[in-house]
Amino acid sequence: MRDVANRAGVSITTISHVINKTRSVNQETREAVLRAMKELRYLPPAKRARAKALRVGVILADAREDYYIEMTKSLESAAAEYNISVIFCDSEADFEKEQNNLENLLNMGVNGLIFAPADSDRIPKALLKTTVPVVLYDRQYESHTFLSIGINNFQSGYAGAKKLLENGCKRPGFIGYSDPVDTIRKRTQGFKSALLELAPAVRPQVLNLNYNGGDSFPLIKNFISEGKLDGLICATSTICYELIVALDTMDEGVKKNIRIISFDDNRWFDYVRYPISVIIQPVAEIAGAALENLLALIEKPNSRQVARELHFETTIKEGTR
Repeated sequence: MRDVANRAGVSITTISHVINKTRSVNQETREAVLRAMKELRYLPPAKRARAKALRVGVILADAREDYYIEMTKSLESAAAEYNISVIFCDSEADFEKEQNNLENLLNMGVNGLIFAPADSDRIPKALLKTTVPVVLYDRQYESHTFLSIGINNFQSGYAGAKKLLENGCKRPGFIGYSDPVDTIRKRTQGFKSALLELAPAVRPQVLNLNYNGGDSFPLIKNFISEGKLDGLICATSTICYELIVALDTMDEGVKKNIRIISFDDNRWFDYVRYPISVIIQPVAEIAGAALENLLALIEKPNSRQVARELHFETTIKEGTR
């Protein structure tokens, strides 16, 4: 604490007030203290004791997706603040591999699980039998007894459709996956609901791709051409990439007039000639909340888990022409 106080230029008493919230400290001083704590990797005794020797298992639904890449980094950073060990697994959106990941993590003796389901309709047996605390993120099951943390996918799909309509689109479409994943289902439902409410004369057009299929490009081209679409929502940034590749082979008139909204930001969006608006999820906040809530559950080993949802707000970053 003395080192932190010297780095921040304040007293040890002030450090204590910031950590324990025993007295109001002005924002500038508080930020200086938190910055010094981070630079010196100082962990308060309460946090050290709380997380001592904990190991958390994290299952990603697909490590190739931008969302899970960012989530991996955010969870690792959050866990480092508590000196928690994190073991990452990738189910590759495969239910059988997911079951193996779960069994391996439980056999390792992890203290808790942070988990993105591969299939929203099927819960692995190992998850039903375990007494290890579980927090779901990004995805959830149709019926379950866990805390689920993420965004309101229905509302974000609604907001995306509304933005396309506000930007003058007359024939918007939605591209998702046919796989049983609740995030895609709800985003699709939100898209359809927005059109029904805000533009009832417009027929919602939806294309569901095979998650691991290799026929995406011709399907996307036909979807755009047959529907004469002038706006598209991509359920993931991977789908957005496939859309861009398909558009590059189409007529200039189509490319010029289409508006695109994608979930999850990616740096390559800035380097394509199509303006891409992005529905941004606060991944770092979701990761921090998942870890904090899991720790709270670990501290109450005999408490019964009940289904709860914790939603974070999304924002839309508009692309420019």
